[in-house]
Amino acid sequence: MQDRYVGDVGDFAKYALLRRLIGRSGERQIRLGVVWCLFPNERHNNDGGHVSYLRKPEFEALDDPLLAALRDIVETDSRCISAVSDGRLLSDGTLFYDAMAAAPTTLRLSRNDRIKHRIEWLDCCLRMTEKCELVFFDPDNGVEVASVPKHHPNVGKYIYWDELMPIWQRGQTLLVYHHLNRTKPAARQVCDLRTRFQAKLDGALALPLVFRRGSCRVFWLVYRSSTIGAELERRALDFLASGWSRHFRSSDWPDEEIAMLSPV
Repeated sequence: MQDRYVGDVGDFAKYALLRRLIGRSGERQIRLGVVWCLFPNERHNNDGGHVSYLRKPEFEALDDPLLAALRDIVETDSRCISAVSDGRLLSDGTLFYDAMAAAPTTLRLSRNDRIKHRIEWLDCCLRMTEKCELVFFDPDNGVEVASVPKHHPNVGKYIYWDELMPIWQRGQTLLVYHHLNRTKPAARQVCDLRTRFQAKLDGALALPLVFRRGSCRVFWLVYRSSTIGAELERRALDFLASGWSRHFRSSDWPDEEIAMLSPV
């Protein structure tokens, strides 16, 4: 997560989904922890520039209070994660973890020191989220790739399987952001990653919530066959069945597309 992304169309989808998962008035409120895998702003591309949605009526009907809050953040040039936590876009009980997920590159640290920074970052994260029921990880790019080991300067753009494991083993539910790439068809990437979630995290069910505005991003709801798991799944499917269905893939995607991609 970078401060420059605050308020873009992906942020609108992200916080709208979290607001639905936490619970509406009259529903049991879910204790949420937001882990921003914070990374310094980069300037080599126009990522974060998708803000024209803020003035489009089709988005106002989805979550007008949220849209108004994000519009204010963008138009007052207050695009930073503290504007989200201070602005109470989520419930009062939400916990936010905003430490830098990688050591500053300006320090010219050794590999061991960069790994140590990451270990300390995770330790603090685990302590902060201990009482949460749902923990949302928000890295720039998503789940780890082989080309970026933990001593790499770009470690802050990823969350790693062994970092998700302690949260899962404590019995908590996960929501994990992942940005699709161009290495293979999107449907194949989603199916492959769902298989990995279920293989890496014992007893996991993985529901991909695929937002397709701007670029293709997946919010992975990783849950158990339990009371709270069933409730979060119900809320996620309710979210997809609402007006957001114009902007998210349906819940049974990508299985049908994969069937077409697979050889007969």
